[in-house]
Amino acid sequence: MTSTAGSAPARGRAAGPGADPELPVMDADPALDGLVRAAAALTGMRCASVITMDTAVMRVMAVHGFRGASWPRDGSVVATVLARGPGAQTCDDLATETQFARSPWLDGRRGRMRAFGCAPVVLDGVLLAAVCVFDDAPHSFTDAERSRLTDVATAVAALVRAAQQARELADLAAATQLAHTETARAHAELARSTAFTRALLEVLPVGVIGGDAEGRVTLFNATAREWHGLDADPTVALEDIPRAFGLTDVHGAPVEYEDVPFRRVYTEGRVDDAEMGIALPGRSLRRVCGSGAQVRDDDGALLGIVVTLTDVTEQRALEAALRDAALHDPLTGLPNRNLLLDRLDQSLAAAERAHRPMAVLYCDLDGFKPVNDTAGHAAGDEVLVAAAGRLAAAVRPGDTVARIGGDEFVVLCPEAGSEQAAQVIADRITAAFDEPLRRGNGDEHAVGISIGLALCGPGETPDSALAASDAAMYRVKAARRGARVPTPRPVTDPTVPAP
Repeated sequence: MTSTAGSAPARGRAAGPGADPELPVMDADPALDGLVRAAAALTGMRCASVITMDTAVMRVMAVHGFRGASWPRDGSVVATVLARGPGAQTCDDLATETQFARSPWLDGRRGRMRAFGCAPVVLDGVLLAAVCVFDDAPHSFTDAERSRLTDVATAVAALVRAAQQARELADLAAATQLAHTETARAHAELARSTAFTRALLEVLPVGVIGGDAEGRVTLFNATAREWHGLDADPTVALEDIPRAFGLTDVHGAPVEYEDVPFRRVYTEGRVDDAEMGIALPGRSLRRVCGSGAQVRDDDGALLGIVVTLTDVTEQRALEAALRDAALHDPLTGLPNRNLLLDRLDQSLAAAERAHRPMAVLYCDLDGFKPVNDTAGHAAGDEVLVAAAGRLAAAVRPGDTVARIGGDEFVVLCPEAGSEQAAQVIADRITAAFDEPLRRGNGDEHAVGISIGLALCGPGETPDSALAASDAAMYRVKAARRGARVPTPRPVTDPTVPAP
Protein backbone atom coordinates (compact mmCIF):
# COMPACT_ATOMS: atom_id res chain seq x y z
CA MET A 1 0.00 0.00 0.00
CA THR A 2 1.42 3.40 -1.00
CA SER A 3 0.19 6.97 -1.12
CA THR A 4 1.07 10.41 -2.40
CA ALA A 5 1.43 13.34 -0.07
CA GLY A 6 -1.55 15.61 0.60
CA SER A 7 -3.60 17.13 3.37
CA ALA A 8 -6.28 15.02 5.04
CA PRO A 9 -9.76 16.36 4.15
CA ALA A 10 -12.80 16.18 6.38
CA ARG A 11 -15.33 13.54 5.35
CA GLY A 12 -18.81 14.70 4.34
CA ARG A 13 -20.20 18.21 4.31
CA ALA A 14 -18.65 20.85 6.55
CA ALA A 15 -20.76 22.50 9.25
CA GLY A 16 -21.67 26.18 9.38
CA PRO A 17 -23.45 28.59 7.06
CA GLY A 18 -22.08 28.79 3.55
CA ALA A 19 -19.75 25.80 4.07
CA ASP A 20 -21.98 23.13 2.49
CA PRO A 21 -20.37 22.26 -0.88
CA GLU A 22 -23.64 20.59 -1.96
CA LEU A 23 -22.24 18.16 -4.52
CA PRO A 24 -24.13 18.82 -7.77
CA VAL A 25 -25.57 16.10 -9.99
CA MET A 26 -23.06 15.51 -12.80
CA ASP A 27 -24.26 12.23 -14.30
CA ALA A 28 -23.82 11.89 -18.07
CA ASP A 29 -21.40 14.82 -18.04
CA PRO A 30 -19.14 14.37 -21.12
CA ALA A 31 -16.18 16.07 -19.44
CA LEU A 32 -16.51 13.86 -16.35
CA ASP A 33 -16.86 10.76 -18.53
CA GLY A 34 -13.70 11.78 -20.38
CA LEU A 35 -11.78 12.19 -17.12
CA VAL A 36 -12.88 8.74 -15.93
CA ARG A 37 -11.61 7.18 -19.17
CA ALA A 38 -8.40 9.18 -18.82
CA ALA A 39 -7.92 7.82 -15.27
CA ALA A 40 -8.18 4.24 -16.57
CA ALA A 41 -5.84 4.88 -19.50
CA LEU A 42 -3.22 6.71 -17.42
CA THR A 43 -2.98 3.96 -14.80
CA GLY A 44 -3.38 0.98 -17.12
CA MET A 45 -6.52 -0.19 -15.32
CA ARG A 46 -9.53 -1.80 -17.00
CA CYS A 47 -12.16 0.02 -14.87
CA ALA A 48 -12.56 3.49 -13.40
CA SER A 49 -15.27 5.55 -11.69
CA VAL A 50 -16.05 8.70 -9.75
CA ILE A 51 -18.19 8.00 -6.66
CA THR A 52 -19.62 10.29 -3.98
CA MET A 53 -18.16 10.17 -0.48
CA ASP A 54 -20.21 12.88 1.30
CA THR A 55 -23.23 10.71 2.15
CA ALA A 56 -23.75 7.42 4.00
CA VAL A 57 -24.59 5.70 0.71
CA MET A 58 -22.10 6.23 -2.10
CA ARG A 59 -23.43 6.66 -5.62
CA VAL A 60 -21.73 6.57 -9.02
CA MET A 61 -21.24 9.88 -10.81
CA ALA A 62 -19.34 8.43 -13.82
CA VAL A 63 -18.17 4.93 -14.68
CA HIS A 64 -15.96 3.15 -17.22
CA GLY A 65 -15.47 -0.58 -17.81
CA PHE A 66 -18.07 -1.99 -15.35
CA ARG A 67 -21.61 -1.53 -14.12
CA GLY A 68 -21.63 0.77 -11.10
CA ALA A 69 -23.99 0.54 -8.13
CA SER A 70 -24.85 2.51 -4.99
CA TRP A 71 -23.10 1.09 -1.92
CA PRO A 72 -22.81 1.86 1.83
CA ARG A 73 -19.78 4.07 2.43
CA ASP A 74 -18.67 2.79 5.85
CA GLY A 75 -16.58 -0.37 5.54
CA SER A 76 -16.39 -0.09 1.75
CA VAL A 77 -13.13 -0.79 -0.08
CA VAL A 78 -12.67 2.83 -1.16
CA ALA A 79 -13.44 4.27 2.30
CA THR A 80 -11.05 1.81 3.96
CA VAL A 81 -8.23 2.50 1.49
CA LEU A 82 -8.68 6.30 1.57
CA ALA A 83 -8.54 6.23 5.40
CA ARG A 84 -4.96 4.96 5.27
CA GLY A 85 -3.49 8.36 4.55
CA PRO A 86 -3.74 11.59 2.60
CA GLY A 87 -3.55 11.81 -1.17
CA ALA A 88 -3.78 9.02 -3.70
CA GLN A 89 -3.77 5.50 -2.25
CA THR A 90 -3.08 2.28 -4.17
CA CYS A 91 -3.08 -1.42 -3.42
CA ASP A 92 -1.27 -3.71 -5.83
CA ASP A 93 -3.43 -6.73 -4.84
CA LEU A 94 -6.51 -6.48 -2.58
CA ALA A 95 -6.61 -10.28 -2.35
CA THR A 96 -3.55 -10.18 -0.09
CA GLU A 97 -5.36 -8.13 2.56
CA THR A 98 -7.58 -10.17 4.87
CA GLN A 99 -10.02 -7.36 5.75
CA PHE A 100 -11.36 -7.50 2.18
CA ALA A 101 -11.72 -11.29 2.02
CA ARG A 102 -15.54 -11.18 2.33
CA SER A 103 -16.10 -8.13 0.16
CA PRO A 104 -18.58 -8.82 -2.67
CA TRP A 105 -16.35 -6.69 -4.89
CA LEU A 106 -13.59 -9.30 -4.53
CA ASP A 107 -15.33 -12.65 -4.12
CA GLY A 108 -17.29 -12.48 -7.40
CA ARG A 109 -20.73 -11.41 -6.18
CA ARG A 110 -20.19 -7.90 -7.55
CA GLY A 111 -16.73 -8.20 -9.08
CA ARG A 112 -13.23 -9.59 -8.70
CA MET A 113 -11.07 -6.59 -7.83
CA ARG A 114 -7.34 -7.16 -7.44
CA ALA A 115 -5.37 -3.99 -8.24
CA PHE A 116 -7.05 -0.87 -6.75
CA GLY A 117 -6.27 2.82 -6.56
CA CYS A 118 -8.20 5.89 -5.48
CA ALA A 119 -7.67 9.62 -5.05
CA PRO A 120 -9.86 11.98 -2.98
CA VAL A 121 -11.86 14.75 -4.67
CA VAL A 122 -11.59 17.59 -2.16
CA LEU A 123 -13.32 20.98 -2.29
CA ASP A 124 -12.68 23.60 0.40
CA GLY A 125 -11.12 20.96 2.67
CA VAL A 126 -14.15 18.64 2.42
CA LEU A 127 -14.02 15.13 0.92
CA LEU A 128 -16.84 15.08 -1.63
CA ALA A 129 -15.97 12.16 -3.91
CA ALA A 130 -13.23 9.78 -4.99
CA VAL A 131 -11.69 8.82 -8.33
CA CYS A 132 -11.24 5.03 -8.32
CA VAL A 133 -9.42 2.70 -10.73
CA PHE A 134 -9.20 -1.06 -10.52
CA ASP A 135 -8.50 -4.24 -12.44
CA ASP A 136 -9.18 -7.94 -12.02
CA ALA A 137 -5.43 -8.66 -12.08
CA PRO A 138 -2.66 -7.45 -9.70
CA HIS A 139 -0.70 -4.40 -10.80
CA SER A 140 2.41 -2.69 -9.42
CA PHE A 141 1.47 0.99 -9.26
CA THR A 142 4.19 3.56 -9.88
CA ASP A 143 4.63 7.02 -8.36
CA ALA A 144 3.89 8.47 -11.81
CA GLU A 145 0.55 6.63 -11.97
CA ARG A 146 -0.40 7.85 -8.50
CA SER A 147 0.53 11.39 -9.51
CA ARG A 148 -1.64 11.16 -12.63
CA LEU A 149 -4.52 9.80 -10.56
CA THR A 150 -4.19 12.85 -8.28
CA ASP A 151 -4.23 15.13 -11.36
CA VAL A 152 -7.50 13.57 -12.52
CA ALA A 153 -9.01 14.04 -9.04
CA THR A 154 -7.99 17.70 -9.18
CA ALA A 155 -9.68 18.08 -12.56
CA VAL A 156 -12.87 16.45 -11.20
CA ALA A 157 -12.82 18.89 -8.27
CA ALA A 158 -12.56 21.77 -10.74
CA LEU A 159 -15.59 20.46 -12.65
CA VAL A 160 -17.54 20.08 -9.40
CA ARG A 161 -16.68 23.62 -8.35
CA ALA A 162 -17.65 25.03 -11.73
CA ALA A 163 -20.98 23.20 -11.74
CA GLN A 164 -21.65 24.24 -8.12
CA GLN A 165 -20.96 27.89 -8.82
CA ALA A 166 -23.01 27.90 -12.01
CA ARG A 167 -26.04 26.51 -10.13
CA GLU A 168 -25.65 28.94 -7.22
CA LEU A 169 -25.49 31.90 -9.57
CA ALA A 170 -28.52 30.67 -11.49
CA ASP A 171 -30.51 30.72 -8.21
CA LEU A 172 -29.28 34.24 -7.43
CA ALA A 173 -30.21 35.48 -10.89
CA ALA A 174 -33.90 34.92 -10.14
CA ALA A 175 -33.76 37.11 -7.01
CA THR A 176 -31.35 39.97 -7.72
CA GLN A 177 -30.04 42.27 -10.40
CA LEU A 178 -26.51 41.32 -9.35
CA ALA A 179 -27.01 37.96 -11.02
CA HIS A 180 -25.56 39.33 -14.27
CA THR A 181 -22.22 40.12 -12.63
CA GLU A 182 -22.11 36.84 -10.77
CA THR A 183 -23.08 34.87 -13.85
CA ALA A 184 -20.25 36.47 -15.78
CA ARG A 185 -17.92 35.53 -12.97
CA ALA A 186 -19.20 31.95 -13.01
CA HIS A 187 -18.73 31.82 -16.77
CA ALA A 188 -15.16 32.96 -16.33
CA GLU A 189 -14.60 30.26 -13.69
CA LEU A 190 -16.19 27.69 -15.95
CA ALA A 191 -13.98 28.87 -18.80
CA ARG A 192 -10.92 28.49 -16.58
CA SER A 193 -12.10 25.04 -15.53
CA THR A 194 -12.71 24.08 -19.15
CA ALA A 195 -9.27 25.40 -20.04
CA PHE A 196 -7.75 23.27 -17.28
CA THR A 197 -9.57 20.17 -18.52
CA ARG A 198 -8.44 20.83 -22.09
CA ALA A 199 -4.88 21.41 -20.88
CA LEU A 200 -5.03 18.09 -19.04
CA LEU A 201 -6.17 16.34 -22.22
CA GLU A 202 -3.31 17.98 -24.10
CA VAL A 203 -0.63 16.46 -21.83
CA LEU A 204 -2.08 12.94 -21.70
CA PRO A 205 0.29 10.34 -23.22
CA VAL A 206 -2.67 8.69 -24.97
CA GLY A 207 -4.49 9.90 -28.06
CA VAL A 208 -7.95 11.37 -27.40
CA ILE A 209 -10.32 11.77 -30.36
CA GLY A 210 -13.78 13.32 -30.33
CA GLY A 211 -16.55 13.19 -32.89
CA ASP A 212 -19.83 15.10 -33.11
CA ALA A 213 -23.33 13.68 -33.50
CA GLU A 214 -22.98 13.72 -37.32
CA GLY A 215 -19.88 11.52 -37.28
CA ARG A 216 -17.36 14.27 -38.04
CA VAL A 217 -13.89 14.31 -36.44
CA THR A 218 -13.92 17.40 -34.21
CA LEU A 219 -11.23 16.90 -31.54
CA PHE A 220 -7.62 15.70 -31.40
CA ASN A 221 -5.46 16.17 -28.33
CA ALA A 222 -1.72 16.83 -28.74
CA THR A 223 -0.82 13.13 -28.81
CA ALA A 224 -3.43 12.39 -31.49
CA ARG A 225 -2.19 15.33 -33.59
CA GLU A 226 1.37 14.04 -33.35
CA TRP A 227 0.41 10.49 -34.30
CA HIS A 228 -1.82 11.50 -37.23
CA GLY A 229 0.39 14.34 -38.43
CA LEU A 230 -2.46 16.90 -38.49
CA ASP A 231 -5.34 18.26 -36.42
CA ALA A 232 -8.96 17.11 -36.36
CA ASP A 233 -10.87 18.33 -39.39
CA PRO A 234 -14.70 18.20 -39.40
CA THR A 235 -14.73 19.08 -43.12
CA VAL A 236 -13.27 15.70 -44.11
CA ALA A 237 -15.92 13.55 -45.77
CA LEU A 238 -16.79 10.46 -43.74
CA GLU A 239 -15.64 8.02 -46.42
CA ASP A 240 -12.30 9.87 -46.69
CA ILE A 241 -11.45 9.60 -42.97
CA PRO A 242 -9.15 6.53 -43.32
CA ARG A 243 -7.11 8.15 -46.11
CA ALA A 244 -7.02 11.65 -44.59
CA PHE A 245 -5.80 10.46 -41.20
CA GLY A 246 -3.52 7.60 -42.36
CA LEU A 247 -5.60 4.76 -40.90
CA THR A 248 -4.70 1.15 -41.82
CA ASP A 249 -5.02 -2.33 -40.43
CA VAL A 250 -2.31 -3.62 -38.08
CA HIS A 251 -0.19 -4.68 -41.07
CA GLY A 252 -0.37 -1.31 -42.83
CA ALA A 253 -2.98 -2.30 -45.44
CA PRO A 254 -5.75 0.21 -46.28
CA VAL A 255 -9.07 -0.19 -44.45
CA GLU A 256 -12.64 0.76 -45.27
CA TYR A 257 -14.33 3.49 -43.23
CA GLU A 258 -16.85 1.00 -41.82
CA ASP A 259 -13.98 -0.98 -40.21
CA VAL A 260 -12.37 2.01 -38.46
CA PRO A 261 -12.90 1.93 -34.64
CA PHE A 262 -14.04 5.59 -34.77
CA ARG A 263 -16.89 4.62 -37.08
CA ARG A 264 -17.68 1.42 -35.17
CA VAL A 265 -18.41 3.41 -32.00
CA TYR A 266 -21.27 5.11 -33.86
CA THR A 267 -22.70 1.83 -35.17
CA GLU A 268 -21.99 -0.47 -32.20
CA GLY A 269 -22.33 1.90 -29.24
CA ARG A 270 -18.88 1.18 -27.83
CA VAL A 271 -15.62 -0.46 -28.86
CA ASP A 272 -13.01 -2.00 -26.59
CA ASP A 273 -9.37 -2.69 -27.45
CA ALA A 274 -9.70 -2.49 -31.24
CA GLU A 275 -6.28 -2.40 -32.89
CA MET A 276 -5.34 -0.58 -36.08
CA GLY A 277 -2.36 1.12 -37.69
CA ILE A 278 -1.43 4.72 -38.44
CA ALA A 279 0.78 4.96 -41.53
CA LEU A 280 2.25 8.32 -42.53
CA PRO A 281 4.80 9.04 -45.28
CA GLY A 282 8.34 8.89 -43.97
CA ARG A 283 7.33 7.24 -40.68
CA SER A 284 7.23 3.64 -39.57
CA LEU A 285 3.85 2.04 -38.96
CA ARG A 286 2.42 2.91 -35.55
CA ARG A 287 0.15 0.25 -34.03
CA VAL A 288 -2.52 1.59 -31.67
CA CYS A 289 -5.24 0.08 -29.51
CA GLY A 290 -8.49 2.07 -29.35
CA SER A 291 -11.50 2.06 -27.03
CA GLY A 292 -14.46 4.38 -27.32
CA ALA A 293 -18.06 5.02 -26.36
CA GLN A 294 -20.97 7.21 -27.31
CA VAL A 295 -21.83 10.30 -25.27
CA ARG A 296 -25.55 10.98 -24.80
CA ASP A 297 -27.60 13.56 -22.90
CA ASP A 298 -30.18 12.83 -20.20
CA ASP A 299 -32.84 12.22 -22.85
CA GLY A 300 -30.69 9.71 -24.68
CA ALA A 301 -29.89 11.97 -27.64
CA LEU A 302 -26.46 11.36 -29.16
CA LEU A 303 -24.03 14.21 -28.46
CA GLY A 304 -20.96 12.58 -29.98
CA ILE A 305 -18.28 10.00 -29.21
CA VAL A 306 -14.92 9.82 -27.45
CA VAL A 307 -12.13 7.41 -28.48
CA THR A 308 -8.83 6.92 -26.64
CA LEU A 309 -5.80 5.43 -28.41
CA THR A 310 -2.81 3.75 -26.78
CA ASP A 311 0.45 3.13 -28.68
CA VAL A 312 1.14 -0.63 -28.55
CA THR A 313 3.82 -0.71 -31.28
CA GLU A 314 6.72 -1.65 -29.00
CA GLN A 315 4.57 -4.02 -26.95
CA ARG A 316 3.46 -5.97 -30.01
CA ALA A 317 7.03 -6.04 -31.37
CA LEU A 318 8.26 -7.44 -28.06
CA GLU A 319 5.51 -10.07 -28.07
CA ALA A 320 6.47 -11.09 -31.62
CA ALA A 321 10.14 -11.28 -30.64
CA LEU A 322 9.28 -13.45 -27.64
CA ARG A 323 7.19 -15.76 -29.82
CA ASP A 324 10.05 -16.01 -32.31
CA ALA A 325 12.55 -16.69 -29.51
CA ALA A 326 10.32 -19.46 -28.17
CA LEU A 327 10.44 -21.23 -31.55
CA HIS A 328 14.04 -20.64 -32.72
CA ASP A 329 17.49 -21.58 -31.53
CA PRO A 330 19.14 -18.41 -30.17
CA LEU A 331 22.62 -19.39 -31.43
CA THR A 332 21.96 -20.44 -35.03
CA GLY A 333 18.55 -18.89 -35.66
CA LEU A 334 17.27 -22.26 -36.89
CA PRO A 335 13.91 -23.65 -35.75
CA ASN A 336 14.16 -25.31 -32.33
CA ARG A 337 12.61 -28.57 -31.13
CA ASN A 338 9.20 -26.95 -30.48
CA LEU A 339 8.88 -25.58 -34.00
CA LEU A 340 10.36 -28.78 -35.45
CA LEU A 341 7.72 -30.94 -33.75
CA ASP A 342 4.95 -28.63 -35.01
CA ARG A 343 6.20 -28.77 -38.61
CA LEU A 344 6.82 -32.50 -38.39
CA ASP A 345 3.26 -33.03 -37.20
CA GLN A 346 1.95 -31.01 -40.16
CA SER A 347 4.22 -32.83 -42.62
CA LEU A 348 3.15 -36.26 -41.37
CA ALA A 349 -0.51 -35.29 -41.73
CA ALA A 350 0.11 -34.05 -45.29
CA ALA A 351 2.02 -37.23 -46.15
CA GLU A 352 -0.84 -39.37 -44.88
CA ARG A 353 -3.36 -37.44 -46.98
CA ALA A 354 -1.12 -37.79 -50.06
CA HIS A 355 -0.52 -41.53 -49.40
CA ARG A 356 3.23 -41.09 -49.71
CA PRO A 357 6.05 -41.14 -47.18
CA MET A 358 8.27 -38.27 -46.13
CA ALA A 359 11.88 -38.32 -44.95
CA VAL A 360 13.43 -37.31 -41.64
CA LEU A 361 17.23 -36.95 -41.49
CA TYR A 362 18.82 -36.98 -38.02
CA CYS A 363 22.25 -35.34 -38.23
CA ASP A 364 25.06 -35.44 -35.67
CA LEU A 365 28.38 -33.64 -36.14
CA ASP A 366 31.51 -35.85 -36.08
CA GLY A 367 34.61 -34.43 -34.43
CA PHE A 368 32.83 -31.49 -32.78
CA LYS A 369 33.77 -32.36 -29.18
CA PRO A 370 37.51 -31.78 -29.75
CA VAL A 371 36.68 -28.27 -30.97
CA ASN A 372 35.10 -27.44 -27.63
CA ASP A 373 37.86 -29.23 -25.69
CA THR A 374 40.82 -27.58 -27.45
CA ALA A 375 39.53 -24.21 -28.71
CA GLY A 376 36.81 -23.47 -26.14
CA HIS A 377 33.07 -23.15 -26.17
CA ALA A 378 33.10 -19.78 -27.96
CA ALA A 379 34.92 -21.42 -30.87
CA GLY A 380 32.47 -24.30 -30.68
CA ASP A 381 29.58 -21.86 -31.03
CA GLU A 382 31.17 -20.39 -34.18
CA VAL A 383 31.55 -23.86 -35.63
CA LEU A 384 27.91 -24.68 -34.87
CA VAL A 385 26.78 -21.50 -36.65
CA ALA A 386 28.93 -22.38 -39.66
CA ALA A 387 27.58 -25.95 -39.67
CA ALA A 388 24.01 -24.62 -39.56
CA GLY A 389 24.77 -22.46 -42.60
CA ARG A 390 26.08 -25.41 -44.59
CA LEU A 391 23.09 -27.54 -43.66
CA ALA A 392 20.64 -24.83 -44.71
CA ALA A 393 22.48 -24.31 -48.02
CA ALA A 394 22.47 -28.04 -48.83
CA VAL A 395 18.73 -28.68 -48.56
CA ARG A 396 15.92 -27.77 -50.95
CA PRO A 397 13.20 -25.10 -50.70
CA GLY A 398 10.44 -26.50 -48.54
CA ASP A 399 12.80 -28.56 -46.36
CA THR A 400 13.28 -27.59 -42.70
CA VAL A 401 16.61 -27.60 -40.88
CA ALA A 402 16.29 -27.48 -37.07
CA ARG A 403 18.79 -27.59 -34.23
CA ILE A 404 17.47 -29.70 -31.36
CA GLY A 405 20.43 -29.44 -28.99
CA GLY A 406 24.21 -29.63 -28.77
CA ASP A 407 25.62 -30.69 -32.15
CA GLU A 408 22.43 -32.46 -33.27
CA PHE A 409 20.30 -31.23 -36.19
CA VAL A 410 17.20 -32.60 -37.90
CA VAL A 411 16.19 -32.08 -41.53
CA LEU A 412 12.55 -32.57 -42.60
CA CYS A 413 12.06 -33.43 -46.27
CA PRO A 414 8.30 -33.46 -46.96
CA GLU A 415 8.72 -34.05 -50.71
CA ALA A 416 11.29 -36.84 -50.49
CA GLY A 417 8.92 -39.72 -51.16
CA SER A 418 11.48 -42.48 -51.57
CA GLU A 419 14.60 -43.74 -49.85
CA GLN A 420 16.68 -43.00 -52.94
CA ALA A 421 15.51 -39.36 -53.06
CA ALA A 422 16.18 -38.95 -49.35
CA GLN A 423 19.64 -40.52 -49.71
CA VAL A 424 20.54 -38.01 -52.42
CA ILE A 425 19.74 -35.18 -49.98
CA ALA A 426 21.74 -36.93 -47.23
CA ASP A 427 24.72 -37.32 -49.56
CA ARG A 428 24.51 -33.66 -50.54
CA ILE A 429 24.63 -32.70 -46.85
CA THR A 430 27.57 -35.06 -46.26
CA ALA A 431 29.46 -33.49 -49.16
CA ALA A 432 28.85 -30.03 -47.71
CA PHE A 433 31.15 -30.99 -44.83
CA ASP A 434 34.04 -32.18 -46.98
CA GLU A 435 35.78 -28.83 -46.47
CA PRO A 436 36.77 -27.72 -42.94
CA LEU A 437 34.56 -25.23 -41.16
CA ARG A 438 36.18 -21.81 -40.88
CA ARG A 439 35.85 -19.51 -37.86
CA GLY A 440 35.94 -15.71 -37.90
CA ASN A 441 39.65 -15.60 -36.97
CA GLY A 442 40.56 -17.86 -39.89
CA ASP A 443 41.03 -21.07 -37.89
CA GLU A 444 39.66 -24.18 -39.60
CA HIS A 445 38.16 -27.29 -38.02
CA ALA A 446 37.61 -30.61 -39.81
CA VAL A 447 34.12 -31.63 -38.76
CA GLY A 448 32.13 -34.38 -40.44
CA ILE A 449 28.51 -35.42 -40.10
CA SER A 450 26.60 -38.67 -39.51
CA ILE A 451 23.08 -38.86 -40.90
CA GLY A 452 20.33 -41.28 -39.94
CA LEU A 453 17.52 -41.55 -42.50
CA ALA A 454 13.96 -42.62 -41.77
CA LEU A 455 11.00 -42.72 -44.17
CA CYS A 456 7.80 -41.96 -42.27
CA GLY A 457 4.25 -42.68 -43.32
CA PRO A 458 0.79 -43.41 -41.94
CA GLY A 459 0.66 -44.18 -38.24
CA GLU A 460 3.87 -42.31 -37.42
CA THR A 461 3.98 -39.58 -34.79
CA PRO A 462 6.58 -36.80 -34.45
CA ASP A 463 8.17 -38.64 -31.53
CA SER A 464 8.32 -41.98 -33.33
CA ALA A 465 9.71 -40.35 -36.49
CA LEU A 466 12.51 -38.67 -34.53
CA ALA A 467 13.23 -41.87 -32.62
CA ALA A 468 13.50 -43.87 -35.85
CA SER A 469 15.86 -41.38 -37.52
CA ASP A 470 17.91 -41.07 -34.31
CA ALA A 471 18.33 -44.85 -34.15
CA ALA A 472 19.35 -44.89 -37.80
CA MET A 473 21.98 -42.23 -37.12
CA TYR A 474 23.52 -44.29 -34.30
CA ARG A 475 23.62 -47.32 -36.60
CA VAL A 476 25.55 -45.23 -39.13
CA LYS A 477 28.04 -44.16 -36.44
CA ALA A 478 28.43 -47.75 -35.22
CA ALA A 479 29.00 -49.04 -38.75
CA ARG A 480 31.67 -46.42 -39.35
CA ARG A 481 33.48 -47.26 -36.14
CA GLY A 482 33.39 -50.96 -37.05
CA ALA A 483 34.52 -50.54 -40.62
CA ARG A 484 37.12 -47.82 -39.91
CA VAL A 485 36.71 -46.63 -43.49
CA PRO A 486 36.00 -43.14 -44.83
CA THR A 487 32.41 -42.09 -45.50
CA PRO A 488 31.39 -43.02 -49.09
CA ARG A 489 31.33 -40.22 -51.60
CA PRO A 490 27.81 -38.95 -52.39
CA VAL A 491 25.79 -40.26 -55.28
CA THR A 492 23.52 -38.18 -57.43
CA ASP A 493 19.97 -38.67 -58.63
CA PRO A 494 18.99 -36.50 -61.61
CA THR A 495 15.32 -36.72 -60.56
CA VAL A 496 16.02 -34.82 -57.32
CA PRO A 497 16.38 -31.04 -57.84
CA ALA A 498 19.43 -29.21 -56.48
CA PRO A 499 18.90 -26.73 -53.66
